[in-house]
Amino acid sequence: MTIFRYWQLIRMTSSGKYQTHVLTQVQEWIQQAFAGSVNYADAHASDLQEALLDRWRSQAAQADLALLSLRCFVSHQIRDACRRLTQKFGQDYGFTTPELLAVVLDDDGLLSSAYRPFTQQILESYDPTKAALSTWSSRLTCNHPELNQLLLEKGLYRASPWAILNDTSLEQVEKILRTFHLCSEYEVETAIALLGQYQRVYCRDRIRQRQAGGPRRCHPPTPEQLQEMNTTIEQLKQLADQLRQYRIHVRGGSGGPYQPEALDWEQVPDSTPVPDEQEEFLEAFRQAVKQGLEGAIAQVIAVNIRRLSQKKTPQDDVYVKGLNRFYCLGQTIGALATELGLGNFARARRLLDLQRLRADVRHRLLPTLYERVRQEAISYSSPEQLHRLDQTLEAILAERIDDLIAEDAAAAQSPNPSGPTSLFAQQLCVTIHRFMPVSEQDHDFPYLPFTR
Repeated sequence: MTIFRYWQLIRMTSSGKYQTHVLTQVQEWIQQAFAGSVNYADAHASDLQEALLDRWRSQAAQADLALLSLRCFVSHQIRDACRRLTQKFGQDYGFTTPELLAVVLDDDGLLSSAYRPFTQQILESYDPTKAALSTWSSRLTCNHPELNQLLLEKGLYRASPWAILNDTSLEQVEKILRTFHLCSEYEVETAIALLGQYQRVYCRDRIRQRQAGGPRRCHPPTPEQLQEMNTTIEQLKQLADQLRQYRIHVRGGSGGPYQPEALDWEQVPDSTPVPDEQEEFLEAFRQAVKQGLEGAIAQVIAVNIRRLSQKKTPQDDVYVKGLNRFYCLGQTIGALATELGLGNFARARRLLDLQRLRADVRHRLLPTLYERVRQEAISYSSPEQLHRLDQTLEAILAERIDDLIAEDAAAAQSPNPSGPTSLFAQQLCVTIHRFMPVSEQDHDFPYLPFTR
């Protein structure tokens, strides 16, 4: 029973949730114009889809209604594709269906608009001779660039181990293992030899399979191939995982090890902390967090402004205004989208990209904070204590920063008009003033001193 999908649009609400919205105008038109097809049988639903495609592409009467009806159908396919991704990966990588839909579901259901929603982009690229519309919609949704970026930020890079090993050169694997994973010479040489053997056998057979009309997707190597490679599935997967971590890192996703330089603890003067010194160290730590957060936020905002200013239609000013209004004035994304002329919630959310903002700040803050805190600790701890601290410091700081980020993500669910409540938001509102357009500075939130 899918006929209703041709007049029910799945769309995002201003609160970041998704809901079904009945387009009465489309429903009444379909029931009148295609009475023979609307009998709630799936077999005839496909006939209706073909008729709608023909009417829209031929620009016959009510072609705009036919397109809107097809957009409704595609919106269901987008939702279903995001649901499948969440069911398969959401629990392990920490994302929900509404999070994914907020990136790709931008259709507000208007009959005519200068803006081309993603549903329409799918339809414009659709070729009925190559795939079903449902399949095409799912494929384009799962390969949406911004959706893939969101998944990368969660640590999910959706490529098989075999595809990764196929398109990594021997020079690349050498560089990645040396500079990113800091592997030993023996490990690097072993990996190069392993990848060379894999590509010699696997790529040779894959070319033959493709020439014979075989599948395009990369499948695991067969036992015979593994024997010829003189290796095991586990060894290949381990190498692919190392390459996957690097790809996630360079594409701006989570993961990717931070490797601090080793400190020669034998050169650290011996000392034993006393209660007053412990308090001094805690105060130094709080100041390090404040200053490190300020610098990281400023760097990330500056990078985003530069990127957005280079677009065909620059969006740097509206980006800064949007951050200010969301964090410092407590406006909802739906409200600021209207005020700043962004059209709808989905477009405003993509522009602000708060998850990416937090992830980038975390990436810049951790190494800075590590070095600052480690140097401060030298004055307050014995060599033995410092050595133990050095073994756990990165994990301790990562946990503290993750708590700070999580606090802001939770607070952002309900913007507070009386002022920012999270430490992240307070510092952003102090920092963002330097980037504000003159026209917006009257709306800026006053300076908020840190109270933690």
